Amino acid sequence: MSVVIKAKGILFDMDGTLVDTTACVEQAWRTVALEYGVDPTELIKNIHGRSGLDTLRTYFPAECHTPEFLRSYEAQVVEQTEGVEAVPGALTTLNSLHADKWAVVTAASAMWAQKRLSQAGLPMPKHLVSADSVRVNKPHPEGYLAGARHLGLDAKDTVVFEDAVSGVLAGRAANATVIALTTSTPRKDLIKAGAHYSPLWTAGTT
Repeated sequence: MSVVIKAKGILFDMDGTLVDTTACVEQAWRTVALEYGVDPTELIKNIHGRSGLDTLRTYFPAECHTPEFLRSYEAQVVEQTEGVEAVPGALTTLNSLHADKWAVVTAASAMWAQKRLSQAGLPMPKHLVSADSVRVNKPHPEGYLAGARHLGLDAKDTVVFEDAVSGVLAGRAANATVIALTTSTPRKDLIKAGAHYSPLWTAGTT
C-alpha cells in the first residue's frame, strides 16, 4: 500500500542512510577496540547513530576521550574505502531535490561526512549539520532542529530519514516525521523507538 507524506524539506542522516559504511566502520571499531581492551561485540551493538567522541568516552579508557584522539583515529579510518558505497536510490533521490530543500544531519564530523559522501559519489549538501557543529548529539534533537532552521523551516514540516535508534529518537523529539531504513538496525527496534514508517526498502527505491 502506498503512503503519501507531505513535507517542505528533508533531513537525512548519513552513515547507513545515504552512504553504506557499515562493514567498514564496524571493522575499524573492532580493530581499535581490541587495541584498547574493549569488548568489540558489545561496542558494535552501540556505535550506530552516535558520535565518535561519545563512543570513545563511553567505552574506552580516559586517554581516548579527547577530540584530538578522535581526529587522529578518523584521519586514518576515513581513507579505508572498501565497502563504502551509496545506499541504493540515494543518488537518484538527492539529484531530484532542490539544494535548499534538503540537509544532512550526522553524528559524524564534518570532515568524515564530506569524505564519505565524496567517496560514495554523492553530491555535497548545501546544508550540513555535523557532530562538531552542535553541543549535544543524537538522541538529542538539536541536530535535526538545526537542520530544519538551515532550510528555513520548522522541524514539524520536515521528514527525517534515519537508520539508527538514536537518530529516530532525535527526529521524534524534534517533532519531525521519521522514516527509518533497515540498513543497520532491525525494523522492530526502529518502530519501538518511534519511527512513523519503516518500509522494507531503502531511500529512493520502490
